[in-house]
Amino acid sequence: MARGGEFIIPNGNLPDVSTVSGLSEEQLLIQKDLGSFMKEKVLSDEAIKRIESKDLAYSIQLMRELADLGYLGVEIPERYGGSDLGKVTGTVVAENIARQGSFACTFLAHTGIATYPILLFGTEEQKQKYLPKLVSGEWMGAYALTEAGAGSDAAAIQAKAVPTEDGKYFLLSGEKIFITNGGFADVFIIFAKINGDDSLHSAFIVEKSFDGIEIGKEEHKMGIVGSSTVSVKLNDVRVSKENMLGQSGSGLKMALDVLNLGRFKLAAASLGGARACLESALVYARQRKQFGKYLIEMPVIKGKLAMMAAYVYAMESAIYRTAGLLESALKEVNTNDQKAVLKAIGEFAIECSAIKVFCSDVLDMIIADETVQIHGGYGYIIEDKAICAAKYLLNARINRLFEGTNEVNSQLMFVQLMKKTMRGELLLTKAIQKAQADSMSGPTKPAEPETDLVKKLSKALDGVKSSVLLSGGVFIKNCFPSNLNQEEMKQRVFKHQIIIDHLSRSMISVYVMESALASLNKNRNERDERKVRWLFHQMLSDAERLPKEIIMMSSSGDEARTVLAMFRRLVKFELENKEELAGQIVQDLP
Repeated sequence: MARGGEFIIPNGNLPDVSTVSGLSEEQLLIQKDLGSFMKEKVLSDEAIKRIESKDLAYSIQLMRELADLGYLGVEIPERYGGSDLGKVTGTVVAENIARQGSFACTFLAHTGIATYPILLFGTEEQKQKYLPKLVSGEWMGAYALTEAGAGSDAAAIQAKAVPTEDGKYFLLSGEKIFITNGGFADVFIIFAKINGDDSLHSAFIVEKSFDGIEIGKEEHKMGIVGSSTVSVKLNDVRVSKENMLGQSGSGLKMALDVLNLGRFKLAAASLGGARACLESALVYARQRKQFGKYLIEMPVIKGKLAMMAAYVYAMESAIYRTAGLLESALKEVNTNDQKAVLKAIGEFAIECSAIKVFCSDVLDMIIADETVQIHGGYGYIIEDKAICAAKYLLNARINRLFEGTNEVNSQLMFVQLMKKTMRGELLLTKAIQKAQADSMSGPTKPAEPETDLVKKLSKALDGVKSSVLLSGGVFIKNCFPSNLNQEEMKQRVFKHQIIIDHLSRSMISVYVMESALASLNKNRNERDERKVRWLFHQMLSDAERLPKEIIMMSSSGDEARTVLAMFRRLVKFELENKEELAGQIVQDLP
């Protein structure tokens, strides 16, 4: 079984990964069916106008139509009304739904973070009561964690759950903010601390019909304007003890486990948005003339489109690889064994954070932004139309904040890496020692130039992995001595956030490049080879720079000079002719 985080260790071999080219006939049919549904029901100009004007009744109608088609329960066991088709199929669904940003929020909040807690932590009675209603669309769901003083810091919530004297109920008080679907949800997953005790962070299933729930006004947002976002006040809401999710005090772990899957789904949604942007930019570039030429004939526009296509391929490769890892891990455990299921999901927490950060960054700061640029002045105009470049950009911005900010996710990746290493689940120390040995080995007889693209890039990637390990080893040695207690460890993590961010982003680059190369290796073709060549040209440069910056921030003097010299033996790659490559990539685009 693959282990989470092991992608950072060079071994000379590419992993066997799940890819889009390996989708089953059933998954391809779902892809086609959802594409038709979106085109007819969600992406028409009239539908966009209704969704973006917050016609929430229409969004609920769409959700129930998707429920009738079976798409609200793709990952839910059949005994609760779902179809249990797995994570890869769930990814196909998520990326297709995400072609409309506002509706994607409605769908993913309901099928993901509002449903997962009951599926993963609920008793059999709770599952039987609530899951069929959520899967059928009879009830809509929402997830209520965030508070005014508790955003990414989920442990800081102040909402209280006070037991009644007879012990049969809890009285929930407090206020939740930024609750997606909150304006029409029938059931909420609400987090609160029992008697305000920090050690008793717990979760509850709360129905809208319970007395004391007060729904606030709809927020006006810069993007995803058609989704419902409200505050929810809890005025001594009386909740039966049977509606507590999991054990008392398990709420924080529950929140983090659920958000882990939410990050994975958010990456898939970002891919859907990226595909929509690329298609829109292509259509416009082929129709718009300036200086007597179509935009797509202009080399600088070709460069932008090629970049977008290469990054879409990278996103796709990393997301479907992660979907395959999660699906394989879950197939090896008893789905009735809650602890085993959660362990299988948590195994790939690093990968889920990695694709969340990469995909949301790329969609917002590169793909959606360049879509506006290609559209020129028209790209800056907001319209209620299916293709609106400005809305692509505004909708994309939220993804870097959702499910834990990207900055928090970068810190989480490092913490998870350290935990896995200390538990002996990842042989990181041994890998760092090997990277040090490789970097100090004497000169050898020059090898014959590698002519096979995959082998050549794989070798360059292994060199990057070694450089990341080398820089990470120096950082850990100098900044995290083994005698630190837990509180001191937290203080060091806080102090060195910039270095940790650099280290995590180095790991993200490695994971994405390896995913793209492994995907290509499984389905060799010239079209994707060009994208991978472009991708490695761009990302290897960044992957070479970040470890050097880590060394400069975590060491000095002779040590820094020595390690920087060692890098030269590890990281070697050839640059591409991007102008020529861009023309070839764009020529291949449909």
